[in-house]
This record gives sequence, C-alpha cells and structure tokens, in this order.
Amino acid sequence: MLVETNAIVLSTLKYGDSSLIARCYCKELGLKSFLLKGILSSKKGNIKKSFFQPMSIIQLITQIKNDNRIGLYYIKEARIHYPLIEIPSDIKKNAVVLFISEVLTKTITEDGAPNLPLYHFIEKNVIYLEEKVFSPLFHLKFMIELSQNLGFYPNQTGIEEPFFDLESGCFSGFSSSKYQIGGDLALAFKKLLNTRFELLNEIRIPNPLRIELLNVLIDYFNLHLQGFGKIKSVDILHEIFR
Repeated sequence: MLVETNAIVLSTLKYGDSSLIARCYCKELGLKSFLLKGILSSKKGNIKKSFFQPMSIIQLITQIKNDNRIGLYYIKEARIHYPLIEIPSDIKKNAVVLFISEVLTKTITEDGAPNLPLYHFIEKNVIYLEEKVFSPLFHLKFMIELSQNLGFYPNQTGIEEPFFDLESGCFSGFSSSKYQIGGDLALAFKKLLNTRFELLNEIRIPNPLRIELLNVLIDYFNLHLQGFGKIKSVDILHEIFR
C-alpha cells in the first residue's frame, strides 16, 4: 500500500559507505525508519540528502507492507514541505534544533499508531522557531510543553506553593524530597510554565538560572521516561549561550 504523508526528520544514521537510515515522525504513520540507499554518493534522483537535516519538514511517499520484518522502509518520492531557511544559518536556532531533535529521538522510541496532536505540536513549533525572533528560553519551554504530549505535564494545582517536586510533578508547601526545587529556580520554572511561546521574549531569566532549569528539565524527563539518559547537545547550548 502506498502512503503519502508529511514527516519530520528526527535523526539520521550512516549505513554502509553511501546510505543513510532516517528516523522520521510521520503525520499518517507515526515513527518510521527509512533506508536511503546510495543517497550519499548519488547526485541524481529526486531524493536529496539535504531533505534530511534535523527537524526538516518533508512530504514523502512510501510503501507499507505488513510482512516488513526488518522495520526499514523505502521512500519512493520526497520533497520539502516547509523550507527551513533561517534555522540552518542562525547558529543559535540551529543549536536549539539539534537539541530538540535529540530530545525527540529519545522520547519517541517505538513504532506505533500516529499521534496527530504530537505531530502538530512538533511541526507548529519548528515553524515558529524558523519564523519568529529567537528566544534563549525556547528549548526550555519546548520541553515543558512536550511533557504534556507525553503524559507528565506539571500539575499546576497549588502553583503558589514554594516547591516543585520533579518526581510527583506537583507543587508543594514544604520540602520533603531530594527531587524538589525551590527558591529562584522554582520561581523561574513557574514563570516559564505560565508564559506562552509568543511572549517568551518578554521575560528575563539569567543564563546561570537557564542552565539550572535545563538540568532540572532533563532530570524531570529522566524521572518520567525510562532510558531517557544524557543529552549530548547540552554542551553545545551552554557554549553558544554563555
């Protein structure tokens, strides 16, 4: 069966000398891995290596077979659905996209039924990052909102309380866990939680506090997602934003 779908490129892996395996989150199919045979050596054909940069939004046609035992699919046709111009050329936006693609690669790990709200969330915010003025808080807000699509969004009941418990995802009036944050860190977290993407440039959070917040959010994901682990691109973000 031939399926046409929009897809977001999460990551690529070199396969042999001239091929790539592209992991894409597809609007109609969910997570799928595609073998791009000979794409690194061929200068001909309609499927270009440039289509498969991190977080590229493409449209593809693939054939789905029920007896696919190796879990790799082939792309018959592909084209750019929404061109990214500023993200590849802006060092800060590009660093954030690399971070986001790594986070999504670690959170979307299994083939399954498509999740349209999750697909639309990712696509909408990649386009937002491309089109709007950059905010150094974007990746932090993205992680918070992504947690809603993954089922562990912070419970805002009692948000006026001074502590936030990463393990329970709830605010608390007293410190009773090693996974709690308080003080300026909790205040910054609340501020970010209550600010929409389009208003991020109206709030100020100092860089040292942003670094702490990022570490907190990575801990939060690790507590709620088995195997999430370390994010390698964090070091690139720290280098660019320092």
